[in-house]
Amino acid sequence: MFHILITLKKLNSISYERKASGITTLIAALILLTPMCGFLFQCGCDWPWSGLDANCNFYKPHAEHKCPWCVSMVTGVLATGLATLVGVLIAVMPLWKISGTTKQVSVRIVLGLSAFFVVGIVTAAVAAIVQQYQLGIGSYLV
Repeated sequence: MFHILITLKKLNSISYERKASGITTLIAALILLTPMCGFLFQCGCDWPWSGLDANCNFYKPHAEHKCPWCVSMVTGVLATGLATLVGVLIAVMPLWKISGTTKQVSVRIVLGLSAFFVVGIVTAAVAAIVQQYQLGIGSYLV
């Protein structure tokens, strides 16, 4: 119980800029995740308001190649979770002291989302190579 109280106290000590940046980065990453999957793998995944994963080749029984993140739950969760986690951690890191609340929050969000995309692309490339996925990013690597 004491450990939980200490953790909650530490959360209260995080600045407004860091909290706002982390939450915004998290929400943006969760929205961008499925279209990024569709772009990287050309699998049919789309924006949440455009069907999300309804058109993913994972659901097509006769598809020759199926989305690496959807085929392997371990790969998908690890890749997307790692990308999201790294993005949020970069956004909330206490290293950047930039004057002005709006400017600080904006820079933190841009850095966090940039890290999200870099980790997402790297993990997508690894998944495409390991699973020999021949569409999207895999067409350049496999």
